[in-house]
Amino acid sequence: MDRINNRIAQAYGYAVCFITVIMMLFSIKSVVDAAIDLSDPLRAEGSRSGRTLTNFEVYKIEARNQGVRPTPIAPAVAPVKGAAASDSAAMSDADLRRLYDAERETAIGNARFRSIRTLIGSLFLIALAVVLFGIHWRWLRQRDALPVTG
Repeated sequence: MDRINNRIAQAYGYAVCFITVIMMLFSIKSVVDAAIDLSDPLRAEGSRSGRTLTNFEVYKIEARNQGVRPTPIAPAVAPVKGAAASDSAAMSDADLRRLYDAERETAIGNARFRSIRTLIGSLFLIALAVVLFGIHWRWLRQRDALPVTG
């Protein structure tokens, strides 16, 4: 019976060590992904807002094709008689630039936040896995060093 208990304890110890190694491997991959996302937040996975934010000229073309209209904060100036309705509603380059800069900063901020959160969580898991591995590995080595009785 003592030999069976010894085998169960040994299987438990090696299982925990194996699981912590797997946990470390997945966490290391997450750390690498988060570090890459931090290096270029606009291209980070999950930062897609639907429009291209890496280049203003491409953003401007997409915005004009989608018919982006400004949200008036102050009363708009009355359009000149004879001007087309689409001309008066179209955004100027300066308005598009402000909208582009705001969307770009929001996307960068969101990507950085997600990356830092993933980085901290993954580093915490790696530290926890190292501690669990170390405790169980040392325990297994001590058990193996003890003379078997019975």
